[in-house]
Amino acid sequence: MTDFSDDKRLNAILDMIGRIASLDFTEMLEVSEENDMVDAISLGLNMLSEELNSQVVDKKILHEVNAKLEKFAYTVAHDLKSPLNSQAGLIKLLELTLNPDPNSDIDECITKLKRMNEKMKSLVEGVLSYSLAQSKAIEKEEVDLKELVEEVIEIDNFNEKADIEIRNELPVVFFNRTGATQIVRNLLDNAIKYSNKTRCVINIESEEKNKHYEIRFIDNGPGIPPEYQEKIFQLFNQIDPSLKTDSVGIGLATIKSIIEASGGKIWLNSKQGEGSTFIFTINKK
Repeated sequence: MTDFSDDKRLNAILDMIGRIASLDFTEMLEVSEENDMVDAISLGLNMLSEELNSQVVDKKILHEVNAKLEKFAYTVAHDLKSPLNSQAGLIKLLELTLNPDPNSDIDECITKLKRMNEKMKSLVEGVLSYSLAQSKAIEKEEVDLKELVEEVIEIDNFNEKADIEIRNELPVVFFNRTGATQIVRNLLDNAIKYSNKTRCVINIESEEKNKHYEIRFIDNGPGIPPEYQEKIFQLFNQIDPSLKTDSVGIGLATIKSIIEASGGKIWLNSKQGEGSTFIFTINKK
């Protein structure tokens, strides 16, 4: 005969809560015929256990599928790099052999071939970066964001293309350095690439919150319409594909993946004609 004393029932509930917390959904609580509050709690915990078990299984399957997709994307992109490099060499050889007159039809065709090859190489590099983005959260170290931003600006000569100001002290964070570099480089490059002003202006600032830092990149560009503000973080999405022929719609999706894999988030505040503010968070240690 099952012992349904109050102490036994409450201890069983406590054990059940412990099992759920450790993601063990193998056992269910027995329910008496008292139809009291303890029975109601037991039934609720049983239902919760079943629901969580289903979600954990689904999440595991999704994780496995995503891992296979990332491996597939990396393999395909890596294998495409070699023939694209060979193609670039052949185009160069063709140009040297034909030595076309400037502005001739042949010269125009060779120029188009070069642009197509570079676009494909950019696309492949973007897919490689995106497929590796999740790993950017694994190896972490102390990163001085101010030093990193200044280093990226210097290496990429961004000061020649824009007026960039760090408004306040940027924090030292625990983050993957390669991933942080990619985030900074991409946000600066995007602001400059899509600027419609005589001189692009970018302000960078941070704000300390309770459990994280908010980092903001503020530009004086054309702004982004509300209907595009979420889409731009999706893979291969562009506001206007005809606007910039060298854009492949991967950069923002990649840095979003890096930030979210590290437990942060990224979003955009923008009004058309009034510039854009890209905001992302980095958790404290």
